[in-house]
Amino acid sequence: MSIRNQVGAVLFVAVGTLCVTHTTVADHHVKSGSFEYVLSAITDFTAVEQLDYVVRAGTLDGTVTIIKSSGGPFEAGSSGTVSGVGYIKKSAAGIDLESPGTFTDSSGDKWYSVARRSAGDQAVGGGGAGLQKISGGTGKYEGITGTCEYTVDYLPDSKIVTQSTCQWQRD
Repeated sequence: MSIRNQVGAVLFVAVGTLCVTHTTVADHHVKSGSFEYVLSAITDFTAVEQLDYVVRAGTLDGTVTIIKSSGGPFEAGSSGTVSGVGYIKKSAAGIDLESPGTFTDSSGDKWYSVARRSAGDQAVGGGGAGLQKISGGTGKYEGITGTCEYTVDYLPDSKIVTQSTCQWQRD
């Protein structure tokens, strides 16, 4: 290979590496975007009856997979775990649900959220729509806030499946 071809090959590799590195690094510094995810979890709730309402509280543990993303730290095809707690008050007026959760990706970075819902129920075959607020995170999720619209389906054996569509921004 001539010296000219060798220099050309080195430049080609160097420019290609620089472009790939720049794209990868820049992707984690995107200022806003959207993503969709599916969550599958097992719940462990205890119910306490009161005079005119029932309170349920407990834990939720499962997995989350991002199925679509516009870019940034939420990578399409990536999976992680979710751990949370839930508090639900059900009365004749409906339900009042609040569930803070921690999502941990495969690298150990975390993002935090609180899901709220006032529609639907928790019976098998039931569920409903709600709103989730992303309040920040660690690592590549640091400075991230946002909102997600979600629907949850309750399955037998204390299992749930949630589908969410999210918008996020970085401070």
